[in-house]
Amino acid sequence: MTPDSVLEVAIAPDAALVRISRAINRRLKRVLGVLKTESEYVGVVSGNSFEIWERQQRAVHAVGRVTSRRGGSRIELRLLIPLRTRALILVFFALYGVVAVGIAVQPPDSDVSAGDLVIALLGAAALIGIFAVSARRQRAALRGFVDRLFSDLPRI
Repeated sequence: MTPDSVLEVAIAPDAALVRISRAINRRLKRVLGVLKTESEYVGVVSGNSFEIWERQQRAVHAVGRVTSRRGGSRIELRLLIPLRTRALILVFFALYGVVAVGIAVQPPDSDVSAGDLVIALLGAAALIGIFAVSARRQRAALRGFVDRLFSDLPRI
């Protein structure tokens, strides 16, 4: 697969992985010990690869690989929606369909009219739009997080 983002930085691959592992799985300061004031990223670093996601917005994951390159490292980043999240979205929309049909067949009209169908489709389109905007925002936040981790290093 082709990566969504590629960084080539002047740092050894092991140092890049250490930098990533130090930046994730840290509980940041909270207001009154409860409320988050900034995004907290969690994940796993294993071998020459890593996976990162935001603690509460975990629909999009950043899966990356660090390889050696002359003068530094190449960090390839793919942004993807995990299989579990895809399955939950399918279940959510299946339940949405069942509820929409259940509401449409309520008395006094027990048949599904064209108006009911249009309303249900508009609701589904609105939900798809909300999901798409949220996924785009999560992708941008993950890409920005990785870029900030290596922003102080020269690019090669």
